[in-house]
Amino acid sequence: MLSRIVPPRWPTLVIILVIWTLTTHGKFTVSGDEPHYLIISESLLRDGDLDLENNYRQNDGRRFGADGLTAGLHARQTATGRLWSVHDVGLPVLILPIYWIATRVAEYAPADVLARFRQPPGLFAFSLVSLMFTTLTAGAAWLLLSALWRVSRRYAVVVVLALVLSPPVLSHAFLIFPETVAFAVTCAVVWILALEEQELTPARVALVATAVGLLPWIHRKYALYIFGLALVMFVRHHAWFVRQSRTVQALVMSLLLVPQIALHLWTLHVWGNFGGPQMLDWVPFSFSGLSTGALGMVFDRERGLLGYAPIYLLVPACVALEWRWSRWLSVPILALLVPLAAFVTWTGGFSPAARFIMPVTPLLALPAVRALDHRIVRWCAVPLVAFQLVISVLAWWHPRDLWPKELGTNQLLEKIPWVGPAWARWLPSIATGDPTSRGWWCAAVLAALTAAIVLTVIAKGERVRA
Repeated sequence: MLSRIVPPRWPTLVIILVIWTLTTHGKFTVSGDEPHYLIISESLLRDGDLDLENNYRQNDGRRFGADGLTAGLHARQTATGRLWSVHDVGLPVLILPIYWIATRVAEYAPADVLARFRQPPGLFAFSLVSLMFTTLTAGAAWLLLSALWRVSRRYAVVVVLALVLSPPVLSHAFLIFPETVAFAVTCAVVWILALEEQELTPARVALVATAVGLLPWIHRKYALYIFGLALVMFVRHHAWFVRQSRTVQALVMSLLLVPQIALHLWTLHVWGNFGGPQMLDWVPFSFSGLSTGALGMVFDRERGLLGYAPIYLLVPACVALEWRWSRWLSVPILALLVPLAAFVTWTGGFSPAARFIMPVTPLLALPAVRALDHRIVRWCAVPLVAFQLVISVLAWWHPRDLWPKELGTNQLLEKIPWVGPAWARWLPSIATGDPTSRGWWCAAVLAALTAAIVLTVIAKGERVRA
């Protein structure tokens, strides 16, 4: 019985080794939003405040390998005249203990040893913080594996390794980004969903509810997402929740709601609105751009999910075949991705592709692991997994190719003889000018593929969990 509940631990070690070794040979270092999160931690550690003016002026970026860092568009003046980051404070607070350790270790590390590895002290400190995120991803993957192990011992390991060792998880697992934390929280939610009622305890539910409730402090774009996560937990375990005492019910609800109220009051006090600094000048969302962003996040050659992770071609069919399990999971997925598709920078800025999709990938693993019981799904999965394996190996060998060049090309696909360039030509480059209609054609082909798989399963007389 215990072996049924507790999955093997070796996949976690494999994940850590693959991601860590990927970071040792060629990723972009201290780039994008990462140094601007770290400088908030630096200000909290050294000054005990969130005013970054002196930190940028003193070139504190050198402490974590970002020598010459300037504020740019990453900081703005508050109503009281202080220079605060436009990024939310939850992530810098979360990493503060490891940041303190990393910078202290870097200060006392032998310079000659660091020089041997071409790492100045600041870059070494950054590497240690990045390693924390790699470990967080691996730990979250083990939670996800624990959940899927209860559903299917046969396919759980394959699904988790395929998901974590492929973009977008592979390409963001080591980055000091909010997405990495959101991925871990979603894995915890999937773990709760997979537990039987007798396995639930108030402490377990409260712990996950705390993580979910605090997620918007990591980034406010998760403000709607967390209510979707809370909904699927309640739907899955509503009988357990109803049977709890009013004290436990009130505690769980408070853990979810109080952090949201506090965040919005904090935002109103500091920035004068409920949307934060990005809403000071204009509302960066557009209904007219919603279809472009939605199609781009999935199909774009450089910035889309399928350009780097063709295994997700099977996801719509898995969802359809396991609709009884999947229909509620669509709520948090849509709550996160619809607003971000309408966001003016749906491409995610300087980051690997499909950045915004990464947090919801654990939710897709549940229907996937169940749908693999169908033979047609397994047959379709074999070539896709083989294609994905080639892409992931190339991504490990050429980590910088995970960052798009904004030229309408996919650097990883171009390295795969024949199949890669053909796949790249089929995908549109919406981010660099292809018409949205090309994305709709891709969506139609994907819908036809999904229908063909589902109808084949029905024709063979296999049970569809509708």
